[in-house]
Amino acid sequence: MRVLTWQEFTKRSSSARLAATIGVFDGVHLGHQALIETVKRETPLFPCVITFQENPKKVLHPFSYRGSLLTIEQKLSAIQSLGIEYCVLIDFSDNFATLAGREFLATLYNANVRFVAVGENFQFGHRLDTDAARLEVLSNELGMHSCIVKNVMYRGHPVSSSRVRHAVLEGRFREASEMLGRPYQIIARREGRDGYGELFVPEDDLLLPADGKYEVFVKDGDSVEEIEVHVSQRHIVVGLRMRSERIRLAFVDKATQEKENLVWL
Repeated sequence: MRVLTWQEFTKRSSSARLAATIGVFDGVHLGHQALIETVKRETPLFPCVITFQENPKKVLHPFSYRGSLLTIEQKLSAIQSLGIEYCVLIDFSDNFATLAGREFLATLYNANVRFVAVGENFQFGHRLDTDAARLEVLSNELGMHSCIVKNVMYRGHPVSSSRVRHAVLEGRFREASEMLGRPYQIIARREGRDGYGELFVPEDDLLLPADGKYEVFVKDGDSVEEIEVHVSQRHIVVGLRMRSERIRLAFVDKATQEKENLVWL
């Protein structure tokens, strides 16, 4: 997959006309997957995802931010696995944060974007000056087509990163898995050892469930083990000896475990 920074994308417009979907894509859950499928159907336009290096909420509200559902590595892997070959990463800096919605869309048009798909609850631009309905008006004025993709529903409510995050924090891994379309996974790196086992910490700011014991699949190199781990104060205690400095863990619900069919990000 070709990955461009926002600066690269805006300075060198694509030779192909693009169908783009825009969003944070934290989790790349079923709602995000519906957006991606929408732009993939817009042939002959080339499908593209425009997303963020870091969650804007982390930048704007660092003290209340509770953690990401994917590292940037995992997010790009998930996007690529859905058939996207062109992705733009925005660094949510102070300069970008002051860009009005109309300016943003005009920049997309100049970069050869001719179709934009967003979710029903999408808001963007300086001080969130543009919502999905306003995007339809502005994109039409600029000569772009647009589509507001209906929410994907789960148990009577829209699938969202916030709902997935709450499910993980509360240990409701079956619900998280059903909204993500896969078990909730993290990447962790070795930090040391104590009397109970090996200590690992999640990479970046990845979200962990509340302190407690959990059933997980651990991917250590090419091998996958089903074990119990203990989460305590942002540490993961693993009882088995791990060979790798960096491991992957999938938090699972015992009733829905599928070790053989698990796709690792």
